[in-house]
Amino acid sequence: MNRRSVFIIVLFLLQQGCSKDSSPSAPVEKPTEKNFLELAWKNFESQHYDSAVINFTEAYNKATTANVRGEAIAGRGWANAYARDLSKAKSDFAFALNISGLSNDLQTDIRAGTACVLYGLNDFAGTLSFAQPVLADKPTYVFAHDPKVTAKRIRLLMIQSYYATGQFTQAADHMNILDPSGAPHSIDPAILLGKIQAALNSL
Repeated sequence: MNRRSVFIIVLFLLQQGCSKDSSPSAPVEKPTEKNFLELAWKNFESQHYDSAVINFTEAYNKATTANVRGEAIAGRGWANAYARDLSKAKSDFAFALNISGLSNDLQTDIRAGTACVLYGLNDFAGTLSFAQPVLADKPTYVFAHDPKVTAKRIRLLMIQSYYATGQFTQAADHMNILDPSGAPHSIDPAILLGKIQAALNSL
């Protein structure tokens, strides 16, 4: 093989190498609203509430549908509630519930979260107003992202709220539903309180 042939081969290989190096790389895909939403719920379920708040906010900012916007703000409400920032949680849930076009399941989750937060803020009348529709819509309610939040826990919030406001008959009526084996439950405050505490300990 003469020098000219070798030179042509080397030149060809160099051109091929340059061609590969200069080819545009595949565009990097930016995270979508659903990516942020999934990540936020993973943060929440692993108890990384600060990260969850950040990613729920990102999901809301990128949202293109009402349900994603609502779920993102509601999720942020749950994260704030678990981080014990009840005032922010209350605001988030109120904001989320005012978004039109939400699914029934999402609205139920928001009401359940609101009931929990309002009870923590000693707003017992508010707790009752949000807890009642949760149980009416879903008597076997379970929050998908924390299975400890159940219809039983929501009903106990109602019972405690009735008790805290001196409505012992209503509290006993709901204890009859919660614990039918002990029905009819006494409306005597001391006896009723003991039953409520026993129910709480069974959660």
